[in-house]
Amino acid sequence: MFNFAKKDVVTLGNKRVQIPKLTRNRLKKLTDHIGSIGDYLVKLFLTPEKDRAVFIVAAADVSIDEIYELTSLLSDLPIEYLDEHAGFAECTEFLRLTWERNDMNEALKNLGGLIPPVAQQFVQSIVKRMNRAGEQ
Repeated sequence: MFNFAKKDVVTLGNKRVQIPKLTRNRLKKLTDHIGSIGDYLVKLFLTPEKDRAVFIVAAADVSIDEIYELTSLLSDLPIEYLDEHAGFAECTEFLRLTWERNDMNEALKNLGGLIPPVAQQFVQSIVKRMNRAGEQ
């Protein structure tokens, strides 16, 4: 009935920030901004928890700036403020809690169910080819 364990506010630097609901407007704002971070975040959250640290270290060079930029977009705090006052762990916690609050794993599963099977097979074949190309 009551879920007291869920965190709905975090501290970024010295400011308390509400974990946002990802409305259509926020999602559009994100998709306008997102480059490689979208693929990175999906892979990160789909990576088993025990392997996430290794994944993060491998992608750190690319991801740090984008983690701060996404945090800025979702928190409505200026990137300059975050650069000077917010720790990386604070930003990643904020993004993780945003992901969880909006139940994005379930949303992605539901989205997968909406894609017709033929289109799904087409997408899977593209992903397999991309993965094979990345291994070479």
